Parts: sequence; structure tokens; C-alpha cells
Amino acid sequence: MKRNLLYLISVLFILSMGAGCKKKDMGTPAASTVANFSYVVTNKGYAPCEVEFTNSSLNAAGYLWDFGNGQTSTEVSPKITYATPGLYSVKLTCTGENSVYYNQLVKTLVVNVKDPNAGLTQVFYFTTRGTVGNGHMVILDDSPPLIQDFVPADMTRPYGIAVDTATRKVYITDYLNQAIYRYNSDGTDGQKILDANVPGQEIVGDAEAIFVLGDKIYWGRTGGIYRANLDGTNPEIFIAMNGGPLEPQFPIDMQYDPATNKIYLVNDKTDYLGGFWSVNFDGTGFTQIAIDAPGTSDVDGTAMELDLRNGKAYLVLYGSAGTVAPENGVYMCNLDGTAFTKIGETGTKATWGITLDTKRDKLMWAYKVSNSAADGKIIRANLDGSSPEDWITGVSPHAMQAVWIKL
Repeated sequence: MKRNLLYLISVLFILSMGAGCKKKDMGTPAASTVANFSYVVTNKGYAPCEVEFTNSSLNAAGYLWDFGNGQTSTEVSPKITYATPGLYSVKLTCTGENSVYYNQLVKTLVVNVKDPNAGLTQVFYFTTRGTVGNGHMVILDDSPPLIQDFVPADMTRPYGIAVDTATRKVYITDYLNQAIYRYNSDGTDGQKILDANVPGQEIVGDAEAIFVLGDKIYWGRTGGIYRANLDGTNPEIFIAMNGGPLEPQFPIDMQYDPATNKIYLVNDKTDYLGGFWSVNFDGTGFTQIAIDAPGTSDVDGTAMELDLRNGKAYLVLYGSAGTVAPENGVYMCNLDGTAFTKIGETGTKATWGITLDTKRDKLMWAYKVSNSAADGKIIRANLDGSSPEDWITGVSPHAMQAVWIKL
């Protein structure tokens, strides 16, 4: 009986204590900070490419980005350009709005910038003139140059060359034969795809300059720029330069700039106006570039190359009295004609070829002593012309181009 009484008193005490307590309001807990982001890349992820980051972090008061290439940013959603292939660990660190223990302040993702030259071979292509003309190739590596000849064709004066890396074809213009030839990238299967002696193909004429863009070949000859399909079909005039105050014109060498959608060209001065020119791809804005140096800008150009990475033009000029280039040589200037200076020597005869090795930052050009004898050479130097070396000797070099291509 006494035990039951004590139990009852205990129960009543507990109940009375519970009835006297009030519920405590804990409130809504602070929201945690969560770092998060995504990204998209241009150029299919091949270097150089721009990466645009989208920040989707929650409840952050500030941001610090580390792009894994030595660059940082405090922008919300930055853009960054990766110039070099590689795996880049990108880290976003957020400043939390509070100090709760479950904040996730760091997010890391890896950006894969792909090598556009993976699986490709760097090749130096050039042409020579002799009893017959031919094309040649050299694999560019750190070994001494080993020349591989193209399968012979009936070329005589191959003054222009262009390589289409997409279709793995090499195009060569023959000024004397008035023809354009096409080869495989390894120099096999030479075909004459345009011949001025064939009815309907007369406009190939005295072709010299040539480049490939998309599904067309473009060549320069008397009167302007012409084009055709990659197999030589449907030849037509593209930009006429045979009328008005700018007549006459003969684009000896030319190159397309995709950034500005312009064609740059050098013009023959012996029988034409001469000069370094640019023209919009639609044929408008044909302009002679005023070279910033004493003398007239009516230079006698025989070859040219653009270094679009550094905004430079390399002009191979035949000496012409009263112009900014009174003596033969390789000259360099900005694309607008400023900072004009001579950087290299050429021979007594006109030089028809110059190109860039972008991997090693080297410039190569032809040096000719006679018109067609194998007494010339190809010189290789730094981009400013310093440290020149006789790279290939005992040849009569003409057109040249270095590219990355699948053989």
C-alpha cells in the first residue's frame, strides 16, 4: 500500500511539471552556402578556346576563382581563354553568408583543353624549279631536314602552294603551264585539275598566289582573284581588279585573315601597280596599305606571310628604287604598315616563298641566286630575322607552307 502511494505521488509530480513548461521557439536555421558552377567551351574544346563559367552557388557573399593556369577572378560568372592544351583544375571558393558548420564553400571541376594537333604531323611543303618543277615535303621535327619528293608531274614554274588540311590535299599553281595541280598530303596522286588549254578553264591563266578556304580554292593572276571548287570545277572570277584607277593588278601572293575577313596581298610592280594591299572578302574596301617608312609604298612584292598571332606581316620584296624597299630582302611590319623594317637577306633573284613554323617560332624563306639552277637555299631564322641559318641547301626554292596535317 505504501509502495503504491509513493508511485502515485511520483506520477502526479511529473505530470504537474510537464503542465508548467512552455515550448521553446528554436527559429529557422540559417541557410548553408553551397559552391557550384558549370561551364561551356568554344572551338569544340580545342586550344585556343574560351571557357564561359556559369555560377550557380547558393547564399554566397563573394567568390574567388582559380583557373588552374595562374589566373584568378572575383567575378560572378567569368570568361577565360586557354591558349595551351592540358587539364586545368578550376576551383571556385565562396565566402559564406554565415558560419554554420555545414557550409560547402569550395567546388572544383577539371577543364580538358584538347590539343588541335593531336594525331597530326607538322609538315613543311615547298616547290622547286629546274628542268622540271616539283613539290617536296619535310617532316618538321628536331632532326636535320629530310626532303621527300612528290610524284613527278609536268610542272615547270610552280610559284604558288596551298594546303587544305581538312581534305588532306596540296594545291600547286604553275605560272608557265597555266595550270593548277592537286596532290595527296603525302605527295602522291598528282592531278592537273585546272588547265588554261582546256575549254572553260581559260581563267586559270597565269596563276601564282593561292589559298584554300572552305570548299573553294582561290588564286591570284592578272586582273584579280579567281576561285573554283576543290576539284577544279566551276572556275569563276571572284574579285575583279581590272578596271578603274586601281588597274592593273596581279596578286603575286596572298593570305586570308579570318579575324577581319580580309585578304592581304602583294602586287607585282614590274608590269603592274605594286604595293601591299588588303581587300574585304566581299570585294569591297580594296586599299593599298601605306607603309610607314621613307619612300613610296609601291613596293615590288613577290611573297608574303602573315603572323596573325602577333599582328605582323612578312613581305619579301624585290628591290625597287624610290620605294621603301630599294634593295631585295625580307621585311617585317604591322598589319597596318607601321614599324616597317628589313630583317633578312634574299639572293639576286626574286624570292617566291616564305612561311612560319609556329611550333618553334621560326621563319623560313627562299634565297635564290639564279632562276632555276640548284644553287639556292632555304633560310630559317627567328621571327625577328635574327640567328639565320642555311636550313636546306642545293635547291631552287619557290613557294612554301608549313602546316599540321594528317598524312
